[in-house]
Amino acid sequence: MPLWTKGSHVAAAPGLLYRAAKPLWTKGSHDQSGRLKSTLTGHTDTVEQVAIAPDGTWLATASNDKTARIWAADGTTRALLDGHTEPVLRVAIAPDGTWLATASEDRTAQIWAADGTTSASATDRDAVAIAPDGARLDDARGDNTARTWAASVGPRATLHHRQVVWAVAIAPDGTWLATASVDKTARIWAADGTLRATLTGHKGGVGAVAIAPDGTWLATGDVGTVRIWAADVPTPA
Repeated sequence: MPLWTKGSHVAAAPGLLYRAAKPLWTKGSHDQSGRLKSTLTGHTDTVEQVAIAPDGTWLATASNDKTARIWAADGTTRALLDGHTEPVLRVAIAPDGTWLATASEDRTAQIWAADGTTSASATDRDAVAIAPDGARLDDARGDNTARTWAASVGPRATLHHRQVVWAVAIAPDGTWLATASVDKTARIWAADGTLRATLTGHKGGVGAVAIAPDGTWLATGDVGTVRIWAADVPTPA
């Protein structure tokens, strides 16, 4: 079992609290009550995790509906991140706020541009085109169909594990990230999706990963065991 409880993850920026049920709140300065700012609608299944950008102007959500979404802090939808084929369990935003990563039950993690306008071809897309205003993406597929998406963004890179990816963390300098998987491994990747290292040794699925503030080491956890690793591990052959 993963080292987390479904639907219980929150992330906060100063003055903001976001709940998995999707309302956006601002905390009062003189009491413990919260004032609802907006309700973010669009996901069609449970929201598994929320992350707020470092500058506090936008946030991202991961959902069992197989998508992630980017929202402005006022609750406006900026982009639909459509590329995973199974529920999206995790989302993490780079420290500079220019990109984000998602982890999914489809055995992959994906790297996305955060501006909602840059698109890269996913495996089932032969061509993509983004409207000049960035509000729509049209794609042509190999099965002779075409689809139009509301501000949909293709992943910049897809990172593969052999089984479900349970967790993802981004290094403080934004140049690399780490993923954790049911396949009993964690992996270190460059921000462009290049595999740097596979961390083996866990006896069970790896459900958690965290990177130290100085970026020199990381920790991974399974059921009952936590392991600490140097971040400069050699690239696997």
